[in-house]
Amino acid sequence: MGVTTNAVAGLGLAPDAAMVTFPIEMFLPGSDISPLDARKQEFYDGLTRWRPAFAPDGPGETPMIRVEGASVEDAFVRANHLMLANRWGDGLPLWPPTRERVDWILRGAVQPRRRQLGSFPPRGGVTTIESCAIALAMAGGRPEYLPVLVAAVEAFLDPESGSAQLQAASGSAFPVVIASGPIGAQIR
Repeated sequence: MGVTTNAVAGLGLAPDAAMVTFPIEMFLPGSDISPLDARKQEFYDGLTRWRPAFAPDGPGETPMIRVEGASVEDAFVRANHLMLANRWGDGLPLWPPTRERVDWILRGAVQPRRRQLGSFPPRGGVTTIESCAIALAMAGGRPEYLPVLVAAVEAFLDPESGSAQLQAASGSAFPVVIASGPIGAQIR
């Protein structure tokens, strides 16, 4: 269901849209599809009675989260636990994206921090230069990496890239970025 929910949300529809689910085996050649007919009222209700649970207000400022600890090390550990528990990363340790760290990374920007790059699939979140800097800060990146990340994100968001389908699939497909030349030698 998660893949379908993400795909629906990426199309701009409410992530809690009405859905009627069936086992995948039912759609194999020669399978019995009579349960479709038996559950058609669920389809009708989903199309005519469903209402979203919330009204989206569009992109807005996300409030800063404050994490405290007995020491800097303790605060760092607590921040990592918070970010990993909320699935704000890929499972590897994360650097807290403090305002100072994000501002430091933004020194590598050649465009304004609020410049929008597009909607990132599958959920359609607004991607900006600043959100790229936040992601880079969390990954332990440096200011000189930001133009490379922005270029990769712009390429990924290009409609010709097929990224919307890539991010809403149940298979494991991931884009790869290869940086060559002088900048490739600088990135560790």
